[in-house]
Amino acid sequence: MVHPRLLVDNFSIVVPVLGRDKLVMVWNYRHAIQGWELELPAGHIENGESPEACARRELEEETGYSAGSWKRLGWFHPSPGISSQRAYAYLARNLKRGVLHREPYEFGMEVKTLGLRDAYRRLWRGEIIHSPTASALGIAQLGILRMKRAIVSRRS
Repeated sequence: MVHPRLLVDNFSIVVPVLGRDKLVMVWNYRHAIQGWELELPAGHIENGESPEACARRELEEETGYSAGSWKRLGWFHPSPGISSQRAYAYLARNLKRGVLHREPYEFGMEVKTLGLRDAYRRLWRGEIIHSPTASALGIAQLGILRMKRAIVSRRS
């Protein structure tokens, strides 16, 4: 039996939390599906680049934000049936607005800011269908909930 295998670069994906309760995402056109998807910022790791450096670069390129706080959430195989590709997930906080540095092929991409509750509601209703985004949000959920509880506790 022959098992097809795709050789594709590893990538980093960022869960950028703005303030206490917002998530920065992008509305992105994907040629392979001839349609748009709501996604977290992500991109392929370049030669010699670390996954975290890639995450930092992609956040700024795609959203114009930089982050003062980074936490590695882990990694996952987005398509283990056909590829050994890894996706490295990062939580980015303490965001500061900057300037977009998009690649020419990212034409039309839009930054979208959603409330955390709205983003997770969309995920669990099946409205966020970009698999790396769904996986990264799942990995990040516990950390985001802990972060929100800590903020609420400080205010009490």
